[in-house]
Amino acid sequence: MNDSLSIPKWFWIVGGLLLLWGAAGIFAFYSQLTTPYDQMVVEMGKAAADCIRDMPGWLWWVYGVAVWSGILGTIALLLRRAWARPLYLVSVIAVVVQFGHSFLIAKIQNVMGWSAAGFPAFIVAMGLFQLWFADMASRKGWLR
Repeated sequence: MNDSLSIPKWFWIVGGLLLLWGAAGIFAFYSQLTTPYDQMVVEMGKAAADCIRDMPGWLWWVYGVAVWSGILGTIALLLRRAWARPLYLVSVIAVVVQFGHSFLIAKIQNVMGWSAAGFPAFIVAMGLFQLWFADMASRKGWLR
């Protein structure tokens, strides 16, 4: 089997889009970690800045694991490696822990309203899509 010819072009397009998504996640993580509080207040409002400021240290690690395992999963996917799936699984678990804390423990919906759940729900959906995509690619024999 000629490996590169048997994989459809849309696989590479989706992989490229997932790489951009992962890069955006790394950028968001880095920006939220390094932006001074006063600047965050100006850019996103006091309520959102307070939520970020008040994140416990261990949750920053979880956030980092979520974004880095996600982008590494995409790199593995583009390299056609089977370890894309476990990396995506780690990312999904970290995302669920991160947002589980945000909504169940920190109760950010009480501060920002339930509209604040929209983007986190999209992030979870993207993580699940990445996991499904890697699983599908693995079943088709595109990952080794």
